[in-house]
Amino acid sequence: MNILFINNSEINPLSSGIQRITSVLAQAFTARGVTCYGANFELHTPTNHSLFIDVLKLDFSSQASQKLAGFIQKYNITYAIVQECMPLKKLEIVHEAIVQIPTCRLLYCNHSAPEKEFIPPYLPAEWFRLWHNSGKIHSLSKVLIALLPGFLYKWLVRLKIEHDYTYIYRKADVVVLLSERYIDTFKKWVKVSNINPLKFAGIGNSLSFTENISLTDLENKEKEVVIVARLSDRAKRISTALKIWQLVEQSGKVPDWRLKILGYGPDEKYYHHLARQLKLKQVDFEGKQNPVAYYRKASICMLTSAYEGFGMVLTEAQQMGVVPIAFDNFDAIHDIIQHGKNGILIPPCHLQEFADNLTELMTDNAKRNTFASYALEDCQRFALNNIVNQWLRILQTD
Repeated sequence: MNILFINNSEINPLSSGIQRITSVLAQAFTARGVTCYGANFELHTPTNHSLFIDVLKLDFSSQASQKLAGFIQKYNITYAIVQECMPLKKLEIVHEAIVQIPTCRLLYCNHSAPEKEFIPPYLPAEWFRLWHNSGKIHSLSKVLIALLPGFLYKWLVRLKIEHDYTYIYRKADVVVLLSERYIDTFKKWVKVSNINPLKFAGIGNSLSFTENISLTDLENKEKEVVIVARLSDRAKRISTALKIWQLVEQSGKVPDWRLKILGYGPDEKYYHHLARQLKLKQVDFEGKQNPVAYYRKASICMLTSAYEGFGMVLTEAQQMGVVPIAFDNFDAIHDIIQHGKNGILIPPCHLQEFADNLTELMTDNAKRNTFASYALEDCQRFALNNIVNQWLRILQTD
């Protein structure tokens, strides 16, 4: 079996969850005897051949589909797994190539929660970016979108997702979502009569790391809370996390705990500004880092995103004995967190309740260690072998 992974850019496991899971899956497939190839739309970055046998660089020229079709034919590729393909013009190029090769199937992976498009840009962050950063035109467009009346914004979103989801359904042989919980939500926007349910599958992401900590390692945990995220407020809402942390600091109950924020992105300057504005004393911005060392030390992981597709940071945290606390903002989170057993779920927008539960976790060592111990065991449901087996079942039955 020969598989082609198609991404927007060269694979860098530290750049995003999608890139990380692509790398993990490709290595796992290779270990199972599957030959993996890559294609991406990043023309000016050197090709990394350590992950794939060969990599094809694509563009938007009229010859792109023919070039891709030739690559698929040359290596007798049986499955093209589209991991990233936005804008959908890229999917059109891929589809036009694959229809020329009857033996190749197209699997489209939707790495976000369906309907996440209804979440508008976060206006304070967009204003700050407009006045302080480069890329003024892009920031201005986001501000204007955020200022649209709610009814108009929702109407425009409905039109867009009806078009996009129907287009994806028509072009893909299988649409792979990050949870079976997402299938019905996606299907309701597909404007096709007699939808084929066999065209949908739900597979979560695997554990990211090859190493696991032991129960005895929990004794070495430090008084640290960690956030690992791309610093973009529309999705990740780190601004909300900082406001929650202000409530924690103001309580005066945990003066020896620190919040470590890992990541980079367009709203990094805004977050530094907001932290100063909120007079936060126990926050460290660590920048772009390999998170493993931080997970090893941290005791708690915060997730305040407005939406996620899967929330890989949750399983990463659990794998390293870090107790997650998160807003109940996306369906797949219930595949990961069993409230009160291996983490805590907070109703959306309840900042004080979040802060109170977070403070309780910090001050109750026994509760925290109980949650962490169960998380270490329970997260093995997402062990790489289990996830690869789910993928292979789809590939072998398609």
